[in-house]
Amino acid sequence: MQRFKTKQLALSGLMAALVMVGTMLIQVPTPTKGYIHIGDSMVYLSGILLGPVAGGLAAALGSLLADVASGYGIYAPATFVIKGLDALVVGYCYHIIARSSSTLTRKTFGYVLGVALGGAIMVGGYLVYETLLYGFATAVLGIVGNITQAAGGGILAFPLLAALEKMNVPQKMKEALIK
Repeated sequence: MQRFKTKQLALSGLMAALVMVGTMLIQVPTPTKGYIHIGDSMVYLSGILLGPVAGGLAAALGSLLADVASGYGIYAPATFVIKGLDALVVGYCYHIIARSSSTLTRKTFGYVLGVALGGAIMVGGYLVYETLLYGFATAVLGIVGNITQAAGGGILAFPLLAALEKMNVPQKMKEALIK
């Protein structure tokens, strides 16, 4: 079983808070009684900066707390699982592909692949959950909003990641977490 160090817990708590704030900052309601937000940018960065497992847990917790605090508690259990898997997949793809070569092309490919797969998990996960809640006909209405949210989060997070990479933040975080 993996044990988390104090630094990793502190950084995970910080990323969970950033996910929560990003999710709550701007919320556009959807026909399925959910909402579109920019928190996915922080979900993706969590998986990349903290690694797949810790990043997935931080994204899951921050997203769950945002749903509860925003009055969308009905979504909280599904959100915990869906956003956690989303961040886990993005972090895993990014780290596996970028590890084999640190070139910008490989990192970009890892990021785009991760966002595409993580976004597909998010869209599919909410489709299944909303089908259980409201029926398939209503759940289908959320697909466009969820795709928009996944793509928008990916587009917004990319320049943030590029800036962090330029300052060598991911490597510094990795080194800090190892010590």
